Amino acid sequence: MTDSRYGNKAGVRYRSGTRRAIRRKQLIYSAIALVLCAVIGLVFYQKNVGSNVTEYDAGQKGPSPTEPPNSQIIASAEVAPYGLYLDRYSEGLSEDDKWLEDFEDNRERRQVKGVYVTPEVLNLRFKFLLDLLDTTELNAVVVDIKNDDGFIVVENDSELLNSMTNQRLLIENFDYIFKTLKEHNVYMIARIVCFRDIRSVRSNESYGVHMPDGSLLKDSNGFTWMNPFNEEVWEYLTEVGRVCAKIGFDEVNFDYCRFSTDSKVKTAAYGKELTTENKEAAITGFVKYACENLKPLGLFVSVDVFGVVLSSTIDAAAVGQNYADMSSYLDYICPMVYPSHYSNGYYNIPVPDADPYALIYNAMLDSKKVLAVNVAKGRCAQVRPWLQSFTASWVRGHITYTGVEVKAQIQATYDAGYDAGWELWNAAGAYSKDGLEPE
Repeated sequence: MTDSRYGNKAGVRYRSGTRRAIRRKQLIYSAIALVLCAVIGLVFYQKNVGSNVTEYDAGQKGPSPTEPPNSQIIASAEVAPYGLYLDRYSEGLSEDDKWLEDFEDNRERRQVKGVYVTPEVLNLRFKFLLDLLDTTELNAVVVDIKNDDGFIVVENDSELLNSMTNQRLLIENFDYIFKTLKEHNVYMIARIVCFRDIRSVRSNESYGVHMPDGSLLKDSNGFTWMNPFNEEVWEYLTEVGRVCAKIGFDEVNFDYCRFSTDSKVKTAAYGKELTTENKEAAITGFVKYACENLKPLGLFVSVDVFGVVLSSTIDAAAVGQNYADMSSYLDYICPMVYPSHYSNGYYNIPVPDADPYALIYNAMLDSKKVLAVNVAKGRCAQVRPWLQSFTASWVRGHITYTGVEVKAQIQATYDAGYDAGWELWNAAGAYSKDGLEPE
């Protein structure tokens, strides 16, 4: 029976309220679904890209070339991006910096065309990897010796390293694998993860960064960090390099050679004020120390840096990586210029991940500008970039990376004037012959 006071209006009002309730539920469910998707995407991101991923957002509006290049077309050689703060690199080496003057360099350089593999991949896919090296232009392998968790993954006789509880032999039949690769004339690079470290600081807490209450700093991903100001840490990391020299590696590659950018850093006890100058002095100081000790052993020394430090003073200040200063001591500097790591609009490229040639080309032009002072003074690392060999499905507007995209990045590196080589990154070791020249 209908209520005569409200008539049909009462029924309309009731149904309208029901629809609003349904809409609210739909919005809530949609929000929950978005959060779940974000979490799943983040997990996939960490799993597939691996350790060469920043834990902060380097995506402030980036520099733009005055004349943005079209896709797959070489940009003007005179492209001058705004935001490239060359003044911070203008001084270069001081006149009294007479470093390693007595070092007689008998090392033979090679053009490196490499791939990164984990110890697990080296074990499980060794035959495939060897075939890839034998049948394509690839001639180098980068493999963890001190991995992302801080484990030393090969047997060694170092008293310092063996005093720690971070030994885990992850490479089965290492002697056979290493000997076989060298017999196939493969250039061997030992990856040493530096300051982000879980195991080493558990063994020796004095190496770690601590919070005011005495606990170890843990970033948002649960990783602890070693203190870049601590010169005992410098020696420990350099000792890992000495072990690599004894094994017979051609080169050591230091990754995570930087400060943590986690928000907790602001209140952590580093023992020094976290100014840009202090952080850059610590990172460059370690690089110089490692080079002084490892180059005379016949090793080449390289360091990975974020590509965005070339053009972003914010990012450079956050991590303590001074591209020019580090390059004055290193043999190779390896900017991680993965297109997926640049925010949409960087270099005026709508989606950098979808235009790998343009991104790599412009980033390499920045590198040449930044290092011009060092080159003029006759002491500068060669530039060997890390290139993207994975699909960044979490990036809005991303594309699937195949051999076409890999080849475009390689070509962009050459077109920008760099011929020291390149390295491909895929955390899962899922490489193919597509995009690579035959041997």
